[in-house]
Amino acid sequence: MLTILPATALHGPGAAAVAEAVRFQPESARSADGYLVYIATAEEYSRRFASSAYSVVAVEDGVVVGFLRAVGGEEGEFTPESAELASHLPLEGYVLVDQIGLRPDYKGKGLAQAMLDAVVARSRAQRLGAVIMHGPVRNARSLGFFTGRNGFSLVRELSDPPFVWGYYEKHQVVVS
Repeated sequence: MLTILPATALHGPGAAAVAEAVRFQPESARSADGYLVYIATAEEYSRRFASSAYSVVAVEDGVVVGFLRAVGGEEGEFTPESAELASHLPLEGYVLVDQIGLRPDYKGKGLAQAMLDAVVARSRAQRLGAVIMHGPVRNARSLGFFTGRNGFSLVRELSDPPFVWGYYEKHQVVVS
């Protein structure tokens, strides 16, 4: 059975395996497939999940098949690129989607949406942000997910050759 759960330190090794399965490889990256550039170690994912109130994992039969690492503004542990792109934001009511990864055989099944919905429900965020790579290979799958289906809009770009990152944002209506 597939479930979306709050991420804990125990999910770090599974997240690292998922991230490795979708690692960016310039010579073979196909933007339609989605990918991750910065892959943390199992220990680092464990540490990050232990300190995050909003990250979630998709688990099937005890195995992590996807993860969404989300950082609340008050938590303040952003990657350098995310910190630079989101530096203008207020901390309160803000959540940044730092990484989202799904094993290739689980893509296209609604899991990314379920994980994002779980983060929104857990955080009650008024503003959501996401950082997506634009170059050297445009991450078309991530762009479609965030801008098409979920209504995020480009706010600014950051060039860190050979990479170009886009920062996207969505304002939420929170009903109490």
